[in-house]
Amino acid sequence: MVLLMSGILLVAMITNAYMQFRDEVSTMEQVLKVRAQSLGQMLSSVSIDALIDYDVTKLNKYIQDVTNQAQVVHAVIVDTQGNSLTTYLDLNDIYIQNTLDTLNDVDSALIVSELEKMAELVSYTVPVLYEEEMLARAVVVLDNSDYVAASVAKFQEKVLSTLLIGLFVAMGAYFVFSRYILRPIMSLSAGANRIANSIFGDEIKVQGDSELTDLAADFNQMSENLELLIADRDSALEDLGELNIELEKRVQERTIELQALNVEIARQAMHDPLTELPNRTLLVERLKQNIYLARRKEKHVAFLMLDLNNFKEVNDTLGHPQGDRLLLDVASRLPTALRQSDTVGRLGGDEFGIVLPETDSVQALEVARKITESLQPSFELDGHAVSVGASIGIALFPEHADDEASLIRYADIAMYEAKRSKGDPCLYDPDADNYTTARLSLMNDLREAVENDELQLYFQPTVVLSTKKVHTVEALSRWEHPERGNILPEEFIPLAETSNLIGLISFWALEKSISSIASWKQQGADIMVSINLSARDLLNAELADHISRLCDKYDVEPSMLRIEISESVIMSNPEQVIEVINNPVLKQLKYAIDDFGTGYSSLSYLKKLPIDEVKIDRSFVLDMMQNAEDTSIVRSVIELAHNLGHKVVAEGVETEATLTQLELLGCDVVQGFYFSEAVAADVLLDKIDEIEEESEES
Repeated sequence: MVLLMSGILLVAMITNAYMQFRDEVSTMEQVLKVRAQSLGQMLSSVSIDALIDYDVTKLNKYIQDVTNQAQVVHAVIVDTQGNSLTTYLDLNDIYIQNTLDTLNDVDSALIVSELEKMAELVSYTVPVLYEEEMLARAVVVLDNSDYVAASVAKFQEKVLSTLLIGLFVAMGAYFVFSRYILRPIMSLSAGANRIANSIFGDEIKVQGDSELTDLAADFNQMSENLELLIADRDSALEDLGELNIELEKRVQERTIELQALNVEIARQAMHDPLTELPNRTLLVERLKQNIYLARRKEKHVAFLMLDLNNFKEVNDTLGHPQGDRLLLDVASRLPTALRQSDTVGRLGGDEFGIVLPETDSVQALEVARKITESLQPSFELDGHAVSVGASIGIALFPEHADDEASLIRYADIAMYEAKRSKGDPCLYDPDADNYTTARLSLMNDLREAVENDELQLYFQPTVVLSTKKVHTVEALSRWEHPERGNILPEEFIPLAETSNLIGLISFWALEKSISSIASWKQQGADIMVSINLSARDLLNAELADHISRLCDKYDVEPSMLRIEISESVIMSNPEQVIEVINNPVLKQLKYAIDDFGTGYSSLSYLKKLPIDEVKIDRSFVLDMMQNAEDTSIVRSVIELAHNLGHKVVAEGVETEATLTQLELLGCDVVQGFYFSEAVAADVLLDKIDEIEEESEES
């Protein structure tokens, strides 16, 4: 700060001295110019006569007199063309000597030109006029070096005095600054360093009454506070060390607990929470590992998919808690039929999966038989004895698939095949797989056939046994494939049911049937048509409106249409089926139960349904002459239906012996090849006449 202030003061004083020096030099130059002008004017006034007379001697005399003046270096008179009219030179003048050495010429005009280039010389030109006409010009050159030298000396004197004054002021300022500012700051700095090095107790002493004195007091107070804080810190660190020891102990205990918890979480992630069996994730992993080992050892692996029969009925009847109890009991029995190396797990719901390493098809079927036997004893649930069977599907590595995903899917397909057959455990059969590429290709062809109206609708008559008259006709779909020939409904209708095509086919069949009823009516025949609808059709919200529009379009009464509903469709959701049939439009139709005897109907629901016919499944009718058990089933169905007030229709009548037996059992209506196969709509009336004529003759 002292150096800065001193420097600023010195710069200001030196600048002031320099400005004074410049002013003096400028003043001297102006004085010289005035003097040169005066000499020039004097020379001009006295030279007129000499110029007129062209008296060079007199002109040189005038020039010599002017040149002899103090500080005059040279004077010359030149004509209007710039030629020198005088020749006098002061050869003693140093400037003249230097100029002559440079020019090697004594022309006064040239000498003046060179002298005008010198910064230390001042020249002035005055015109010589006679009667307002310029005769010549007088040029005077003066030397100002003496004045400049005097000004420089004076400037140097001022600068030197300025430096001395600045030095004195700087020393005085430094003394004051050092005593009242620098020393206290150094004391404060030393005290701060001691505090930074954790040295407390040394008081910082600053004399006087200023801000620095207050600052020193604050530093001393801060030192005391820090000393107390550090003491508290040391005490806290000691306590913290003890706490760390305790914390480490707790962390170790918590780590042991977390390890145990992680083991439990891993177990729960891989096991079913209800049965404690391996869940799908663990089961798939076990299957994957066994496939890997079997591939290396060239062994077999079997995967069994098990689904409990009638589990839904147990849940609906006894409630979900008892359903869970049943699953627990099943889970406890399954391991009894397995080896130690086998794995059984719950896939979800009432489905279980079983991995059998190093097991071929014969051994897998034997294990499935043991599982079935283990489930045969009834289960005790809420005081009720409940019998639950199981449908088991089997897929093998490497015969059926070489990866776990395909093996599970194929076992699932086989399981559903076993469920449909209501029989023994089922091995996967590629021909029964509804999801093969050939089946996908056939599904695409079926879609094109529906869109291009390539399907045909045939009608098979049903005959009343008491009158031998045609009772009604059943609409049956036919498909003539351009490459594969005739494809039976048993093949393409299930295919359509697994896609969205069944709705299109059913709506197409409804329109063909209703239009055929109208056509036959125009020919004088009132013929009722029965048509089969799937569960998806029956639950379609557009069904009632579609039938209503078709009946209005073809002027047909809805009562001329009978809807055949399979027993399995009714029992899949009986309450909803009843609600649909009670629709104002659908309520006008007739209804029949198709394939009766193949399912598990509830009599309470059968009484609520507005049906008028029960159709006995053809599987019972075809073998009734060779199988007394089938005959007993047919008799029971007929008696049950009659007790409920329904007519009975027997399908699959192909022989006269079967027809006679059905008459003895009291069957009402029959249907089958014995009377007629399904025929096209345009020949149906002729076929009906033929049937009734043959009946009259017999």
